[in-house]
Amino acid sequence: MSFFTILSVASSIGQAFASYQQAAAMKAYYDAQADLSRLQYAQKRAEAKEQGVKVLKATNKALGAAIAQAAAGGILSTEGSALMQQQVSLRGGVEDFNMTQFNVEMLQNMSAIEYANLTQAGKTTMQSGIMSALTGFGTNITNAYQGGLFSGLNRKTTPTSFGSYSAQDLDNMDRGY
Repeated sequence: MSFFTILSVASSIGQAFASYQQAAAMKAYYDAQADLSRLQYAQKRAEAKEQGVKVLKATNKALGAAIAQAAAGGILSTEGSALMQQQVSLRGGVEDFNMTQFNVEMLQNMSAIEYANLTQAGKTTMQSGIMSALTGFGTNITNAYQGGLFSGLNRKTTPTSFGSYSAQDLDNMDRGY
C-alpha cells in the first residue's frame, strides 16, 4: 500500500470526522438556544403574572375608593349607584386580570413551540451531519479508487511453489495423476 493511498484514506476519515464534529457543535448550539428560549419565556411569564397582581391591586384600590366615597357621602355601599360603581370597577379589573392570564398561557405555548422547534433543528442538523460525513467519506474513497490509488490492492498473486511442490505438481495431484 502506497503512502498516498494511506494519506488519502486518512484525509477522508479526517473530513468525515470534521463533518461529524461540526454537526455535533450545531446540535449543541441549537440545544443551548432552546434552553435560553425556555428561560426567556419563563421570565416573560413571570412578568405577565406580576402584571396580573398589579391589576388585582389596582382593582382593590378602585373598589376601596368607591366604597369609601359612598360611605363618606352617607350612602350605603351595597346598593344603588355605589354598588354599580363597584361592579364597573370589578368588571374592568376582572377583564384585565383575565387578559394577563391569557398572556401567561400564550407565553407558555410559545415557549413550548420554540423549544420543540430548536431541539428538532438540532436533531436534524446532527442527522444531516452524519449523512454528510458518511457520503463524503464514501465519495472520497470512490474517487481515490477510480484514480488508481488502490490498484495495487486488486492484484491476485498465485504462488508458483509450495514447499518442494510446484504449482503444476499440486494441480496434477488434484486431478489424480
